[in-house]
Amino acid sequence: MTRLYEAMFLVDNGLVREDWKGLKGAVAAVLEKHGAQVQTARRWDERRLAYPISGRQRATYLLVHFLTDTQAIAPLRRDLELSEKVLRYLIKSADAVPD
Repeated sequence: MTRLYEAMFLVDNGLVREDWKGLKGAVAAVLEKHGAQVQTARRWDERRLAYPISGRQRATYLLVHFLTDTQAIAPLRRDLELSEKVLRYLIKSADAVPD
C-alpha cells in the first residue's frame, strides 16, 4: 500500500556548505532507491545541536515529503542508518503535503 510520508533529516553542515544540491540529491537518491517518489524537499535552518552527533555541533535540517510503499520503510531506515551524510532522521506518515 502506497502512503505519504514526511521525513526530517539532520545533515552534516560541512557537506551542506560544499555542495547543497549534491547533498539534497544524495538524500533523494536513497529514497528513490527504495521506490519513493519525492514530492517536496525543503531546506530548513542550520541550528546548534543540543548534544554533539558524530563530533558535529551544528547541523542543517532537510524536510522531505515522499510517496512510497509501506514495505519500503524498513530497508530505507537501514540505508539511512549507514549513511555518513545523514546524522539523524525521523520518518512519519503524513496526511498531506503542506503549502
